[in-house]
Amino acid sequence: MVEERREAPLGPCRLGAPPRLLLVLGTWGLVIAALQLYAWREMLTLGDLVQQLVLACRSSPAGTVLFVSVAALSPLLLVPAALLGGLAGACFGPELGIFSTLVGCNLSALLTYSLGRLSRQEQGALAQLCARYGPMLQRRPLVGIVVLRLSFLPYDPINYLVGLLHVRPWPFLLGNTLGSLPGVVAIVLAGSALGAPGGEAGGLNPAILVVALVLMITSAALALVLRRRSDRPG
Repeated sequence: MVEERREAPLGPCRLGAPPRLLLVLGTWGLVIAALQLYAWREMLTLGDLVQQLVLACRSSPAGTVLFVSVAALSPLLLVPAALLGGLAGACFGPELGIFSTLVGCNLSALLTYSLGRLSRQEQGALAQLCARYGPMLQRRPLVGIVVLRLSFLPYDPINYLVGLLHVRPWPFLLGNTLGSLPGVVAIVLAGSALGAPGGEAGGLNPAILVVALVLMITSAALALVLRRRSDRPG
């Protein structure tokens, strides 16, 4: 049962309340303006600027730390997870890109999970998610989290919901890693193909597209099978 409370809702969709949203947009505006000014002074095209940033990330260990930090704060910075995965592949290649994305993904998930544990509110869309997926998460938390990740459901609201239900951290992190892995691998491989060493933009390799498509289909099929099994009594 969902208790009725008079407090203003503070669900995951409210993280971007007007003052915070303006702050985030202002910060990104300054970053973009600084990059544009640098490109203008150095007479660089957008493609040249991106190549310089990619090479800087590849050549310095600080690039990996910066990427993981941005990924960890992505719920507050409003950076799409898919964009981060593609950038990781372009900057670090497949192996380090997948590792860095998974680390940043788990740190990001912990952030919204912790916000959920500190909250007691289940209103609006969050209440609907709780009614639909709450029993599965409480009955079989590890399998439930894997299913939700493989289903490509909204990332931050699910993390918030899991924290709200007080699922233990270790099943949450393990399920988040296993369930996110197919999507992360697909996105990072695509980014790696676009950012291949040498700076030649040859487009996506058809083989990469096939691998990504197979991973997405596999994720959906696994989610369906695990969901049916988790719904069985006993």
